[in-house]
Amino acid sequence: MPKVIGGSLKSHREHVTAQIYEAVGKLLYERGYDALSLADVAEACGMARTAMYNYFPDKAALIVGYATHETEQYLERLDAALGPIDNPVDQLRTYIRFQLEYFSGNHLPPGPALRLLLPEGAADGVMAHVHTLEDRLRHIVVTGGEERYLSVDDVPSTVSLISACISRASSLAGSGADLEETVRSTETFVLRAVGASLDAEGRPRRLRRR
Repeated sequence: MPKVIGGSLKSHREHVTAQIYEAVGKLLYERGYDALSLADVAEACGMARTAMYNYFPDKAALIVGYATHETEQYLERLDAALGPIDNPVDQLRTYIRFQLEYFSGNHLPPGPALRLLLPEGAADGVMAHVHTLEDRLRHIVVTGGEERYLSVDDVPSTVSLISACISRASSLAGSGADLEETVRSTETFVLRAVGASLDAEGRPRRLRRR
């Protein structure tokens, strides 16, 4: 019988699951989804392949569990970063940077592009978390329009277009493009698209009333 880590079966399972997710993250980044197998993950964790089935019945369930875990962790970090920021323009900048910094070192992006990378039928298991992430962006866009920092006529379309722009930039960041340049160019493009106005020192200014 394997040694129980942490003093209880619950803590042992949490510890092993964390090890599995860490291995999945590394292997996904190195090989991609198609080349990943449960045997690979088990070997990376130093456990028998059959033991993996005590945690995940198949690869799709493993990826859904990993993606859900990663998205939840990401949302916690994003909320902690956005919380102290009052201005919606600076919140949008932070949102963009977080997305691109994350994807530069991870295989699964925390956003709409996640659906494209998950196996067929598995994406629905994590899309609720992705929608939560989009809600953060939607709140920034709505607040920016209400406080006259952003020019927004159609919130759903604006959110979708910003997400598409970030997803494209994320693929570049994940392919080895210079991260800071990618962040800078994406931020510049998105801020121009939403009509943000900055002073000479880069601080947001309210837009004039129409």
